[in-house]
Amino acid sequence: MRVKGVLFDLDGTLWFKGKVIEGANECLDWARKRGLKVRILTNTDTGTGEMLRERLIDDGLDVRPGEIYTPADAALTLVRQNPGKRFHFLVSRRLTSFFEPFSVASPPSDFVVVGDFRDNFSYERLNTAFRHLREGAQLVGLQKGKYLVRADGCYIDTGAFVAALEYASDKTARILGKPEKEFFSGCLAEMGLCADEVVMVGDSVTTDIEGAVRIGAAGILVKTGKYEPGDEARLATLPRWFEVTESVKQVPPVVERGMRAGV
Repeated sequence: MRVKGVLFDLDGTLWFKGKVIEGANECLDWARKRGLKVRILTNTDTGTGEMLRERLIDDGLDVRPGEIYTPADAALTLVRQNPGKRFHFLVSRRLTSFFEPFSVASPPSDFVVVGDFRDNFSYERLNTAFRHLREGAQLVGLQKGKYLVRADGCYIDTGAFVAALEYASDKTARILGKPEKEFFSGCLAEMGLCADEVVMVGDSVTTDIEGAVRIGAAGILVKTGKYEPGDEARLATLPRWFEVTESVKQVPPVVERGMRAGV
């Protein structure tokens, strides 16, 4: 296996419920010293990677500039690829300000982009997005997770609101986050690597490992975060190289073994 980069899931793999998972910083340090490119891929959609990095550093995770890739970063790529198009954003307050130069309030627009807007929620905002869709806009979801887990319990995730707008507008959303191929491909393009040169490490078979399958990357499933016993058996197709390990702490020797075996 000619690994040149490692893609890490964030929540449940490196960090969980506001705390750094044991061995996470050591694993990141191993990858960097090994000369491997590092990206942390997350479906957290309240901010860009650089916005999220501030919080993670405060929590004790050693994240370097440019190492985090979020659906908001993918949305910025979408904006740049569509000059002259009109966007309407239903996102967090911080992202609303960030995307303001590209945003229109009233219909019509070309794209309605929906993310985690719990700190900015109102029926009026949701209905305005619906009216944009009725006027012909394409629906874009930053991600489509059903729920997320925090220290005090589970919360409805962005996918519920995307699904509501899909139902009301009779449109199918284009999703920018994991496990969509577009999300992974955008990150790989930034890294300058091909899918067969990276390994994806994550706790979710439906977003992390499925994403590895879709792009043709290797995959390592860790038994932390959202992992439940037997999750690996739910995979209809396995990554081209696949391992299951207890936590991110065991990832370096697993990858080293794979590289020596040339798989």
